[in-house]
Amino acid sequence: MVVTVKAYPQLSARYGETVCVAGIRVDTPGPAWVRLYPVVYRDLHYDFRFAKYQRITLEVSHANDPRPESLRPNLDSLALGPTLDTSRRWSERRRLVEPLMVGSMCEALAQQAIDGSSLAVFRPDHVDDLVIVPGDEDWDADRQVIVDQPSLFFPGKAGLEKIPYRFLYEYRCDAAGCRGHRQTIVDWEIAQLYRTLRDRGDAEAAVLRKIKDKWPGKMCGPDRDTAFFVGNHLKNPRGFMVLGVFWPPWR
Repeated sequence: MVVTVKAYPQLSARYGETVCVAGIRVDTPGPAWVRLYPVVYRDLHYDFRFAKYQRITLEVSHANDPRPESLRPNLDSLALGPTLDTSRRWSERRRLVEPLMVGSMCEALAQQAIDGSSLAVFRPDHVDDLVIVPGDEDWDADRQVIVDQPSLFFPGKAGLEKIPYRFLYEYRCDAAGCRGHRQTIVDWEIAQLYRTLRDRGDAEAAVLRKIKDKWPGKMCGPDRDTAFFVGNHLKNPRGFMVLGVFWPPWR
């Protein structure tokens, strides 16, 4: 598969700190979606911490998850391959992603109701805003217990930070009668951008402004052929989230 999405780590009572990884299978007659869970990404050795758009090979088994794309990874079998770079104006990435494009978020919801499909990519018609909602500064007591559990492989690993905001895209798709969508962004990259800007000393207001400058401003700008990777939550099949953004320049 080629990895297209890495979500910010979540805390699971069963698995500890986990990451949902999604991508596109390249071992099938045509490209197909796949979700890997659980992935204990920050417990992987540094030599096996794969990047987005990197080809990886691993053994999988059926997951305890009714979503048709979900598989359980055997991380001991993980092997890393080349990364699809952007040196050719994203052409290699386009060849992989575009065959899976659907017309709209509304179409993805309709398909989910038919066959349970839980991953999709589409071009939004118009991105209205990036909404930033304050959240809790700290984990609740149950999640803090999980954060405090030591890593077997990285005893000195820093505890997972609680990002004190939720980031949401408000947008419209081009389906007839679309009333608009408001979806949480769970991409690791937006959380990491917040941490990077804050840690270098930017004031909080400047951090949030720069996030807005990039996520709706640059990534959804008029010079970009923007598409959203979306996926739903196991416990809320109709509740889709933005897992990542595909934003090549217009050809």
